[in-house]
Amino acid sequence: MEIEILKEKLRSANLHPVRVEGSPVDEGARGHRFIGSLEQYLDAIRAIAVPAVFIRTEAFDEWHFIHAPEGQDELPNDDTEPVDLRSISIALRAFERHLSTIAMYRLSSTLTIDSLDFVINEPWWIEFLKLRETARDQVDGDLAASEAQSRADQQARDRNALAALGGLISNPSFARLPTQKAMIAFAIDQIPELASVDENALKVEIQNLHAKIKAKGLDRKR
Repeated sequence: MEIEILKEKLRSANLHPVRVEGSPVDEGARGHRFIGSLEQYLDAIRAIAVPAVFIRTEAFDEWHFIHAPEGQDELPNDDTEPVDLRSISIALRAFERHLSTIAMYRLSSTLTIDSLDFVINEPWWIEFLKLRETARDQVDGDLAASEAQSRADQQARDRNALAALGGLISNPSFARLPTQKAMIAFAIDQIPELASVDENALKVEIQNLHAKIKAKGLDRKR
């Protein structure tokens, strides 16, 4: 059935159809966002016989230009600074003239257990949101690329550090150490880069070296 046909059937039954956002399978939703024009919204609340409408507003502020990159909690402090999107998209600076003005209105008419809401967005606010989303995507994309490069660089450093570890087998002071724990401490002292290597990977390499030392009898040589 087409929505307009359904509306007409409701009107013929002396009922006022009010279309709202959401899906018929949505569960637990509170409040209904009206679909239609302001005039149609006013007709709806008159039909429902609501005596008052609450008005909530969103004022445009400096913080709307600020974006915290995704996953920033996992990054070093130097990389967690929020980004002023005006530095990414110069076009956003044109919206500074709207600072402190109202960008969005939400009208709410209270029903028995829910509310019927209508949202009014200023045209410039819609344009701003589109530009801001583009700038956010660029920031998050650059950050993701930077993180990927950082991981690749760290992996390369880890590989080099583990490769250098093999050279300690010829060091008598290392070969004669009584425990693998002591070997790890000695190796990190000699090769500081090993401190950032995955602990399990380092243990495996030490175990392999220890086995080679035992097999060659290097721990018994004087």
